Amino acid sequence: MNIAIANRLVALRKANGLSQEALAEKLGISRQAISKWERAEASPDTANLMALAQLYGTTLDDLLNTETDAETPQPAEAAPEKPPETALQKKAGAMFKFPFPLLVVILYLALGFIGHLWHPTWLVGLLIPIYYHLAGALKIRKPRARLLAMPVPEAVLLLYLLLGFLLHLWHPGWLLFLLIPLYYWLVGSLYKPKAAAPDGENKQK
Repeated sequence: MNIAIANRLVALRKANGLSQEALAEKLGISRQAISKWERAEASPDTANLMALAQLYGTTLDDLLNTETDAETPQPAEAAPEKPPETALQKKAGAMFKFPFPLLVVILYLALGFIGHLWHPTWLVGLLIPIYYHLAGALKIRKPRARLLAMPVPEAVLLLYLLLGFLLHLWHPGWLLFLLIPLYYWLVGSLYKPKAAAPDGENKQK
């Protein structure tokens, strides 16, 4: 066997993520035989060549063709590196790791058993979805998408219930819900997507 074919066998094995031991096990031969093929000290017989072609999903002609570089397996392109995390994303990661639900449960039980404040302190449970929605929003890079993901509806609902249960301001407290569409309208107005300029204008500029 010539050295070019030996190198091709090495490249095909590595491209398929196999060690010499793993390939030998699949073919039912010794690792030393694989090593001799790849050092061009010996050649695989026809049966092993056919087994190699089947294993690598190629033909015998392609397996033994070393004339063109196009047939040589190329290393996979490296995945693009992720941009570094922003300060907000790092803070969001820390928020997800913090056992916030456990803290809320402990707070609720403490207020209930010590101060007999079972109601309306059950409202602290609403802090859990607000907390995680906020953390999820901070993970988003784009300012507009981040603001749209903020837990505004949940926060308004919590404030409305607090005003109702504590101060009996069910009316006009319901007006707080008008803040929700107002918030999204403001975000949409402040962060309008830039429209592409017509071709004529680009040429004039």
